[in-house]
Amino acid sequence: MKYLTYKSENNTNPLHIIISILISAVVSFFLGWLYSLMTLMPIIYIKFFITIGFGYAIAFTVQIVSKLLKIKDKRAKLIIVSVVLIIAYYSHWISFIIQTYTEGFPPFSSYVKYWFSPNSFFEVIAEINKFGTWSFGSISEVPVNKMLLTLIWVVEAAVIFTIAIAHIFKLPDNPYSEKLNKWYPKMVLVDDFEPIYSSTRFVLNIKEQGIDLILNLATGFPRKYSKISIFYLESESIQYLSIDNVFIETNNNSKKRITQIISPIEISTVDAKKLFAKFKTEKPFFLDFL
Repeated sequence: MKYLTYKSENNTNPLHIIISILISAVVSFFLGWLYSLMTLMPIIYIKFFITIGFGYAIAFTVQIVSKLLKIKDKRAKLIIVSVVLIIAYYSHWISFIIQTYTEGFPPFSSYVKYWFSPNSFFEVIAEINKFGTWSFGSISEVPVNKMLLTLIWVVEAAVIFTIAIAHIFKLPDNPYSEKLNKWYPKMVLVDDFEPIYSSTRFVLNIKEQGIDLILNLATGFPRKYSKISIFYLESESIQYLSIDNVFIETNNNSKKRITQIISPIEISTVDAKKLFAKFKTEKPFFLDFL
């Protein structure tokens, strides 16, 4: 085996891209409305986490739809998420405008009607910006408007767009079988192995030692280890293996930091079966495989 790195073929069907945008846009249409409803909460810290959640919700929507429609090209996914972000953010603004003028929950029927016929859209936003909708302070209230409100809006948009685009950009490649027209199912070895510090050195070593290098890896540390995943299709002659390093931060509520060290590399079916014979496997978390 040459243990070559997997490279996806950029042959995505344009029709699938259009359908992905349409499906994701419909979902974001509802997400924008719900996002404005949730930002009615009075606690500013909760609003911040809701904004982060909005960005991830858009990213996960595109991620799931792209997987279902077999979109392999990351550039296509980035185009889709960019278009959907614009639609989702526009939807949020429509809902926010209605919310401002009704001083409460924006009726969904009014939201739909104004979405397709946004009369004086920018003039209304300019008016909201001029007078503001909330204030700082309990005794001497300071209105949040004009440049300060504009800055808040810019930061909010930056957070949403950055989170969604960064998430799609960082998605690892999942091998796809062009012959069978299906994704390789992913299985994760249950064992925690020693961390892999150099991807270049590891690939060189496995080219020299073969799959025995994996079979003889030592056990990892409690808070620092590597996880090995196998992408396996019985009818294919080539399977794939990837490795992630996992670091659990002790000073940050035991937060897990996962870094892909080895992108999917080719292994033979015989090698994959050797790993399955020695180690137990488990299915990955749903979104981890998407």
